[in-house]
Amino acid sequence: MAEQIPYGITQNLLTILGSNLVHEIGLIYGVRGELRKLENTLSTVAAVLLDAEEQQESSHAVAVWVRRLKDAVYDADDLLDDFATEELRRKTDDRGRSAGQVSDFFSSSNHLAFRFKMGHRIKAIRERLDDVANDISKFNFIPRVISDVPVSKRWRETCSLVEKSHKIVGREENKKGIIELLIQSSSSQENLSIVVIVGMGGLGKTTLAQLVYNDQEVANYFGLKMWVCVSDDFDVGELLKNTLRSATNEDVGNLSLEEVQKHLHKNLNGERYLLVLDDVWNEDKKKWGQFITLLPEYENGSKILATTRSTRVASVMGIDSPYIVKGLKDDESWELFKSLAFKKGEEQMHPNLAVIGKEIVKMCKGVPLVIEAIGRILYFKTQESHWLSIKNNENLVLLGDKNDILSVLRLSYDNLPIHLKQCFVYCALFPKDDIIRKKELVQLWMAQGYIQPSHEDECLEDVGDEYFEGLLTRSFFQEVEEKHVNRGHCYKMHDLIHDLAQSIAKSEVIILTGDVKTIPKRIHHMSLFRPHQLPQDVMGKPIRTLFMEDYSGDHDKTKRFISSLKYSRAMKVRCNYHTVLASLVKLSHLRYLDLSYGYFENLPNAITTLKNVQTLKLVSCYNLTEWPRNMKKLINLRHLEIDKCDRLSYMPRGLGESTKLQTLPLFRVGSDSGRCRHRRMRIGGLNELKFLNDLRGKLIIEGLAHARSSEAEGAIFEGKQYLECLRLYWGWGGSTEATKESEEEEAVSVMESLQPHPNLKELFLQEYGGVRFPNWMMIDGLDLLLPNLVRIEMRFFSRIRVLPPFGQLPSLQYLQLWTLPAAEYMQDYSLSAKPFFPSLKTLKIYNMPNLKGWGMRNVVVKQAPPYSYLEDLQLELIRMELCLSLIRVSSSLKSLEIADVEDLISLPEGLRHLSTLQTLSIMACKNLASLPDSIGRLTSLTELKIHLCIRLTSLPKGMQSLRNLHTLEIYSCPYLSESCRKGTGKDWPQISHIPNIIIH
Repeated sequence: MAEQIPYGITQNLLTILGSNLVHEIGLIYGVRGELRKLENTLSTVAAVLLDAEEQQESSHAVAVWVRRLKDAVYDADDLLDDFATEELRRKTDDRGRSAGQVSDFFSSSNHLAFRFKMGHRIKAIRERLDDVANDISKFNFIPRVISDVPVSKRWRETCSLVEKSHKIVGREENKKGIIELLIQSSSSQENLSIVVIVGMGGLGKTTLAQLVYNDQEVANYFGLKMWVCVSDDFDVGELLKNTLRSATNEDVGNLSLEEVQKHLHKNLNGERYLLVLDDVWNEDKKKWGQFITLLPEYENGSKILATTRSTRVASVMGIDSPYIVKGLKDDESWELFKSLAFKKGEEQMHPNLAVIGKEIVKMCKGVPLVIEAIGRILYFKTQESHWLSIKNNENLVLLGDKNDILSVLRLSYDNLPIHLKQCFVYCALFPKDDIIRKKELVQLWMAQGYIQPSHEDECLEDVGDEYFEGLLTRSFFQEVEEKHVNRGHCYKMHDLIHDLAQSIAKSEVIILTGDVKTIPKRIHHMSLFRPHQLPQDVMGKPIRTLFMEDYSGDHDKTKRFISSLKYSRAMKVRCNYHTVLASLVKLSHLRYLDLSYGYFENLPNAITTLKNVQTLKLVSCYNLTEWPRNMKKLINLRHLEIDKCDRLSYMPRGLGESTKLQTLPLFRVGSDSGRCRHRRMRIGGLNELKFLNDLRGKLIIEGLAHARSSEAEGAIFEGKQYLECLRLYWGWGGSTEATKESEEEEAVSVMESLQPHPNLKELFLQEYGGVRFPNWMMIDGLDLLLPNLVRIEMRFFSRIRVLPPFGQLPSLQYLQLWTLPAAEYMQDYSLSAKPFFPSLKTLKIYNMPNLKGWGMRNVVVKQAPPYSYLEDLQLELIRMELCLSLIRVSSSLKSLEIADVEDLISLPEGLRHLSTLQTLSIMACKNLASLPDSIGRLTSLTELKIHLCIRLTSLPKGMQSLRNLHTLEIYSCPYLSESCRKGTGKDWPQISHIPNIIIH
């Protein structure tokens, strides 16, 4: 069996060996010569890896050679990481030493012993790699550049004819949709345009294109049709020759590119043509541009129909919205399977097999290729045991003829760029149907050293996102919606794609879900789910990734097991025992550590010795109350995830020295009252954030009532250009009348230091204790300070009277003001000619009884400026005058809710102008006595809710005109409920046409 080639680790090693760090290490430890020899040998081996990958498919000896190479490369990687870790430890520990102490360290017996030990290890590994390199000539490996990877796909040559034995199911609607794109949606005067069909391997894209190609309507519309299978490398000259060959049905010989182009123009002769390019893999925009410019381009509606597995290929062709092909529905899948596994009507003679067959079909996930392969395997087989053996075989990829299933899916893998192959295979670590979060997967790839930036300034996470998108556009992942957890984009792998990853990874990646006695010798990545006991031979395996969840076995054995994984790079453990957690401190190579959902109250202080850790996850550790000492020692920390750590009341002092930190979803400002001096010294203030300029995404700051202006000096968020969402919570400071005024000024001073970067998109403030907003929020020019702000929410401000000039913000789409009882107006600048809320789509105002209007312009409330894009308006517990004014300001409203407007007696006649309104809700307006007859002008209205309007007695006659209204809901309106009673109420004739009437 073929081995996975260690391209990524080999390349990573060469990068490290050529770095200044290794040069420095070589000088310090006296191993410079050995490291140089190691680099030379590894370079020699790396040059032949492409050829070795191809040869091992047919040579067991080459596969063994690759295995030897992998073992040596992994050991070399561990060796260099040992050096780098020791050097990192030395440098960080030297910070607190005097010059004499540093000198003592270098002359210590520990240092000399380490130097001696590592020297022997380097020599041993280099000799092993020399042996591997010496065998290169024996196999006649040819050095090749990685970018020149020919992908052989000749066996998958396609043609325009549908196989006669090929039953087509469930593609009629797809066929009609594509024909419409080719014919009905085009103009006869249109230049050459493109339609692209995208879907993962095995879904029947080629078959669908064949159906379209051979359709009579298509034949009548296009004067000439050509079919070209593009599967091989996108060679423009060869592709154009094949196009001419299809057009003329003649051999084109050795014509030059210019001659081919002339012949093609001559044969097409102005005809409207259809060119099908099947199985396109090209992602080179330049090559596509060269090809398309060589094709005849007539203004007659000619079309190119392309099939591909990648949306990126479609994008290269200039198509951003391709035609996506999905799997068959359950009934369609069964119809296809039934036609292949049974003779006509035979399924009725074997009902037991039909039951099993339907279960098998569900496993196929609607992929026609898989359904066909399994159906053909079971044809003529009537023994239930045969059917059960397939049903119970989880790895459907390996069923039947490999060319039917595995080779088609393997083709997608073979065509991957080198750097994506190991990233894909690593995903076999996740169980089938498991949710995969992009951010987490990128962090794991980083921990394994799979992500290689093209230059030093390139962010690893950004490169990792590109890697992920590369796999996503090739249909290796499917995006899914996860309802219960909002932690970034979520994806799954199709079961067959997962099987493909597992078939390539073999024993290097293993998932254990029960009690397993033994595990493979050469395992590198392992997931343990719900085992009662660890495998007997698990100790000391070269495991680089461990996922261990819900383990309830021997804790002492678990401790020994974890301690033995000294070269582990990534670990996710659900373990709640401090003795087990303490064993983690020996794993100096760890980059990724996930301890989420643990019940421990504190982490071992020694955990800060893990200087390589990039990601530390403590999500939902509800009992965690204390941080380890010296968190500042985690100098490589990039992601610290502490969501839902509810008992964690402060942030550690020194966190601000982790300047690589990108993820910090929560920062709690701690209170030092009631704490001893020793405990107070461990609490970090707001100024810990000042130099964390790589923070990304969302940041929540809680407990700002405890912050002091002395610790928030300067612009804390000035350099945080990647931060998109900022949520600031003050909380209750527990002020008294004596301290109230000083705390109000303190809150304003703290807020002055929290001016966001102009790139901020969302701002949320709650329980702000200041009597006014900071100066930066109140200036004429707020649009220049926050030009990208899209969303603002403010809640529970008891003292604020004047709101900032939000109307200036050019990008603001969502504004929610909730319980600001003292607010009277919004700051406005009457001489300003700037547009007023130019982008606002949603406005929600709740419990602002003193709000008199927007701004201080010299205009009456009734002349409020229009909101051009406002779609959603919710008004509750505000003045009637403001309510009526805001109802009139937008002609684009789709949803309007009015609640608890005490003085509201009737809605205005101006309601008739809301022709786009779809939903109208009127809640708890106790004095509302009537609705205007002009409500009949709301022709787009689909839903009307009236709750707790106790004086409303009837509905207007205009209700009869609301023909799009499908739901009327009346709740706790006694008079109106009686008036609208079915059959007997006086208003019943006006509402009887409404399909859904709900009266409580």
